[in-house]
Amino acid sequence: MEKLILGILMLKRLTVYEIRAVIKANFQSMCSDSLGSIQSAIKRLLEAEMVTFSEYVEKSVNKKRYSITEKGRKELIQWIQIPADISNSKNMELGKLLFMGMLSIEERSSLIDEIISKLEEDLDELFMIQSATTDEEKSKILEYWKTDPKYYGFVSENSRQIVEYQYLTLQYGIDITKFNIEWFKSLKERNLII
Repeated sequence: MEKLILGILMLKRLTVYEIRAVIKANFQSMCSDSLGSIQSAIKRLLEAEMVTFSEYVEKSVNKKRYSITEKGRKELIQWIQIPADISNSKNMELGKLLFMGMLSIEERSSLIDEIISKLEEDLDELFMIQSATTDEEKSKILEYWKTDPKYYGFVSENSRQIVEYQYLTLQYGIDITKFNIEWFKSLKERNLII
């Protein structure tokens, strides 16, 4: 989770609650959006001097806005440069599939229907995010960076590519979810004859 938070803070200074909102809206398939998990990760990043914060008051409430440090930037860039091992996605939930043969055909069929239904809900959410990401929205992100010189200085030369890769990641999620839906639909058909 720390690396994901570093990436989020690389783009914009945020409070813990704003970080949570970003994770909840965009990254639930990657990590938990629990406030406790985020606060623990922020604490570790502060101790490692990879993030810092500034305090301010908004509507009589003291708040902390976190930003990435140079050490945090270097750590994030080093991590990004290590090739992603997509095949190394550990998912204990696959154990349910592994042992599904222990259930009756009716139980398997019902379970597969529930899995497909959940995947279709996930796909609908991804499509909603995608439909909300217009060229105007991308331009807003680029314009924001210009209002914050500390951040714009770092992202200026790659700003368009940064935005495009954010949306490519969304497309990857859509494509994987579509694949999983079709895979489980095929399993349902095979389940009837197994």
